[in-house]
Amino acid sequence: MESSSESQPMDNVEHEEEEDSGENVDIAEADSTNIYQISPKLDEKFKPLSAKEVIHNVLFDYLSTKEYIKDDAPTWTKEIADIIRDKIKKLEFKKYKYMVNIVLGQKNGAGLKMGTRCIWDAETDCYAHDCFTNDSLFCVAAVYAVYHY
Repeated sequence: MESSSESQPMDNVEHEEEEDSGENVDIAEADSTNIYQISPKLDEKFKPLSAKEVIHNVLFDYLSTKEYIKDDAPTWTKEIADIIRDKIKKLEFKKYKYMVNIVLGQKNGAGLKMGTRCIWDAETDCYAHDCFTNDSLFCVAAVYAVYHY
């Protein structure tokens, strides 16, 4: 009788060890798949040179044949901003939100000064800008890319 009672506890012990080892594997697998990364990886960061190229091409394509017309300028700025935003989105920088700022004016010899201030994370957020001028107008476009945590 003693031998049969001793074998039963041994079976239970072995069974418990199997369950424990299974739980440890599940925990290890869960830890490796649930890695949370707050900031973007290097290859996912906003690249201002790529954005500047997009801005430059849009401004040149849209404005190179135009002359400044006061009534058309508000429509042009909205269209340029929409085109730039859509093309920047196609670059597929993950988890970034964009703000596009367009300043369009008549070229008549007056000076212009612009300034921008914002609070952002210098590690992840960035901007790109470019300018276009012809005989009758100037345009400055800026894209601000803010990482969405």
